[in-house]
Amino acid sequence: MLVEVSIAPVGEGTSVSRFVARAVEIIRESGLKHEFHAMGTNIEGSYEEISAVVKKCIDAQAEMGANRIIVRMYMDDRRDKPSTLQRKRGSVEAKLK
Repeated sequence: MLVEVSIAPVGEGTSVSRFVARAVEIIRESGLKHEFHAMGTNIEGSYEEISAVVKKCIDAQAEMGANRIIVRMYMDDRRDKPSTLQRKRGSVEAKLK
């Protein structure tokens, strides 16, 4: 499964980079393949693995003092063939050349 996730607190001011940085640390520590980008993070893994990591990110932001946390997840659960971050990006890149 491929997931794009964005996790950020509400009401913590205009800059939430310290919260985002903590979430990225947790995702990196998970060992799952991922790609951090400006508006979220792409993660590759099973639904159970990804859900557990997202929960850790939410819990960490609450521990940092956030009383409201918004999570946006966009999932791609392809069943007809293996789907990876590299394969998905490579398919588009091949068509651009």
